Amino acid sequence: MKITGINLSDPWYSETRPIADATVEVPGIRSNMILEVHTDEGVSGITPITDPIVQVGHEGTSLIGLLVQQAFEPLLVGQDPFDIERLWDKMYWGSIRWGRRGIALTVLGYIDIALWDLKGKALNQSVHKLLGAHRDSVSAYGTSVNLNADEDELVDIYSSFVADGFKMVKMKVGMKDPEEDIRRVRLVRDTIGPDVDLAIDVNSGWSLQAAIKMTEKLEPYNIYWLEEPLPPDEIDNHAKLASCTNIPIALGETHATKWEFKDLMERGAVDIVQADIVRCGGVTEWIKIAAIADAYGLPMCPHAATEIAASLVTSVPNGLWVEASRSTSPENSPLIDPILPKDGEISPPAKPGFGIEYDMEAVAKLQSAPRPDLEDLWFATHRGWQWPPYL
Repeated sequence: MKITGINLSDPWYSETRPIADATVEVPGIRSNMILEVHTDEGVSGITPITDPIVQVGHEGTSLIGLLVQQAFEPLLVGQDPFDIERLWDKMYWGSIRWGRRGIALTVLGYIDIALWDLKGKALNQSVHKLLGAHRDSVSAYGTSVNLNADEDELVDIYSSFVADGFKMVKMKVGMKDPEEDIRRVRLVRDTIGPDVDLAIDVNSGWSLQAAIKMTEKLEPYNIYWLEEPLPPDEIDNHAKLASCTNIPIALGETHATKWEFKDLMERGAVDIVQADIVRCGGVTEWIKIAAIADAYGLPMCPHAATEIAASLVTSVPNGLWVEASRSTSPENSPLIDPILPKDGEISPPAKPGFGIEYDMEAVAKLQSAPRPDLEDLWFATHRGWQWPPYL
């Protein structure tokens, strides 16, 4: 079996309310695509791509597509798709001078996920089984990503999570007035009660000094973890913060590769490892990060990618949580049998590969719909009230 090409589907768009965190506001438009790795035996593997519009330029040119076609596809055509370690190295070292992080490693991650999906389909096995199938289900937590939500919306959101059976929820903090953050945390804690765990996410919006002050104020609310409190490259400051608080520090969605995660762990900067399966370098790299974390006695709770994370978190002994934004499929979703949590638990699919399937007729209809106006949506708008966060 040989790889014959990599295809990126035409995009379709979904519009939602604009969302904000402590440092950026993301427009309410997301682009959706399917990356597919093809072989000469007719077996292919896919990766769903759902990203903010920052991935698409003014004229609809996809940065992902350019990197796939011009940088990575030439390295893979003619290769055996089962040689995943070799292919990962070819892509990583083939982009070492301009890659290593960011969009280049993200695209590498998408391709790597598709290769694992392909391998599972070729062998008629789920990725969950291929990776060891440590358990058959794992807990999921409910996550809300919008700092713009007012107090009534917060009550509605977190009441729904509790009603859906989630045993942990996560909320955004990082308002200009720290006391408003505390009021919102108190409101959510009162809404969910004492028996549901509560994590908070700062999205790198605080300075070390602000974080130390805030952790003192937050400790009475029994916070399960404090996520991305500081800018990602301030590893020493994360270690200092970890030594100053009883609240576990969660990091990883903006970090990459086993080398960077090893550094975080060695320096005592992280308690909960949140490696994003795509951004860290794909399944191949995520599994290695999980093994390093296991040696340090640290759990894996990947950022986002619910459909992929269900297979991975259940495959490793230190898999702890899967992040989920809902228990039901959104309207007009073209996914067939979407992988969703039920009563706060999520199970990997038994289907070959990652078990992600699309109704391609529904996809075609969405692709033919009128495109939204993409002008002025090239980058997310920075809205951080205190950036860089040095106060």
